[in-house]
Amino acid sequence: MRALPVLAVLIGALGLALGLRVMLRAPGHAGLTPAAAAADPQAVPQGHVYTGLAEEPSDINPFTTGEAVARRLVLAYTHDCLLDCDPVTGALRPALATFEVARDGKTCTFALRQGVRFSDGAPLTMADVLFGWDLAKAGHLAFGVIGDAFARVEAVDVLDDQHFRVHFRGVHFAATQAVGEGWFVVQRRFFVDRIAKRAAAMNEPVPPVDSAAFARLFEQIETECGPGTGPYMLQNLPEGPSTWRRRQDLLLVRNPHSWRREAQPGCWNFEGIRTLFRDPQNAFTALVRREVDWFSCPQADEVLKSRPELAQSYRKLCFDYRTLGVFRVVWNCNRPPYDDCRVRRALARLFDQDSMLAVFGSDAAVAARAHAKPDSAEYPHPGQEFGFDPAAARQQLRAAGFDPAQQKPLRLAFLAPDGNETMRRLVDLFADAGKRAGLDLEVRTREWEQYASERDNGAWDGLLALDYFNAWGDPYDFVHSTGLSNFGHWQNDEADRLATAARAELDVGRRQALLRELHELVYQEQPVTFLVHPRASILLNVHVENVAPGPLGLVVERAFVRPEFQRE
Repeated sequence: MRALPVLAVLIGALGLALGLRVMLRAPGHAGLTPAAAAADPQAVPQGHVYTGLAEEPSDINPFTTGEAVARRLVLAYTHDCLLDCDPVTGALRPALATFEVARDGKTCTFALRQGVRFSDGAPLTMADVLFGWDLAKAGHLAFGVIGDAFARVEAVDVLDDQHFRVHFRGVHFAATQAVGEGWFVVQRRFFVDRIAKRAAAMNEPVPPVDSAAFARLFEQIETECGPGTGPYMLQNLPEGPSTWRRRQDLLLVRNPHSWRREAQPGCWNFEGIRTLFRDPQNAFTALVRREVDWFSCPQADEVLKSRPELAQSYRKLCFDYRTLGVFRVVWNCNRPPYDDCRVRRALARLFDQDSMLAVFGSDAAVAARAHAKPDSAEYPHPGQEFGFDPAAARQQLRAAGFDPAQQKPLRLAFLAPDGNETMRRLVDLFADAGKRAGLDLEVRTREWEQYASERDNGAWDGLLALDYFNAWGDPYDFVHSTGLSNFGHWQNDEADRLATAARAELDVGRRQALLRELHELVYQEQPVTFLVHPRASILLNVHVENVAPGPLGLVVERAFVRPEFQRE
């Protein structure tokens, strides 16, 4: 994911995403409360094109894209999954299907919602729902972010036209959520017809769905997502008009067949949702001209102070959401002496969390100790903390055999992403403390593509990263020896045992106890040094009503704008 070069935009954009699957409720105006609006949807003003800024996606194919913007700001509005989340509790709820999980956690039975239609009016069928699974079984298609959902599935039994049972690969406490929220449903016929046209254009026979040839042609469909069942749709067919103007904007318009507006009266009141594509200077100009409804702005207080007239049009919102993760420094445990926890603990004393919090602003971050949310039951509260103390770090490194006075300094190649002021300031703080501790420090700042390449080749000692959490709070990939985000290749048998046991534990209390023990172990061993948990900070149009930040982000499912303030 190309996240870090546009860090501030994505932190805000992801927090605004429908992909987080949540409705948010806030006190309504007198005479138009959320309850009244739900009882009488005609009372909710319709219209307005809700507009924001983000990076332009290059691939919006629901099955192949790995881009956060495509997933969160396009597909999340146009395509539904089997399940989503409750607006208040965050608990799993039905979307395209109801569900029943087996007591042993090994299977889940889904029942499709009746009467669902795609945006072109065609009815949703079981064949549409199973299209992604058919491609996954064939094993030829390179899936994007959706691949995690299908990777958790062992088999699928079709019980009848409305019901199917999913068998999971092993027991995982969040298997139903991971599969249900990640299982995007597309129109099978649309993509099969597209493949047939591509094959005919190349004088090739139409390949079957389970063939490598089908997958090869499917991966070439990057700028179309086909009809969906979501509340909005993208008009972008080669043979017709498009609402996606390249390098300018992308407009989603209302899906006239959306089941959500009937099942949830008073929801999705906007006429359209537009994303503008602008460089940083022109992005700020769009804000000054009031062309946007939301603007990701980590320095919101400074902006409002320097441009006080904007306070009449925008209000600041600063909030957390469940997948917004942690800034951390990963130590390369494959390279001595960083396989020595004494060295890692000494280095942990070179990160001044108070100064780092000041970089973000008073309410834009909190100090971090774990791969978990600070308000979660499993968050650790260690008795021994590694507070900022460069002098103590120097003494501890001397005890481990590194003494600059003896011409034996600790040499440290430190890799960090470039192109973001926040990252640069974090690196500068560490470099200053490292100098005081006598490190022989080499800082390597790289553009995102090169940063990711060097990160993966392992030729570094320390790595600065912002890593996002999964929606269910499982740290396995960060800390297990086989974890996909264990970039430092830390190996600890007890950590592996705890991480494995926690994900297979269905009892909430016992799982939280296992995770707390795991997080405390990680903190004491310091394979990573935790810096801060960032928060999203945006400026929101004051005329957008009935919306507020919640535990899963900021989503405008029940928001509206009164007619006199609407943008067409």
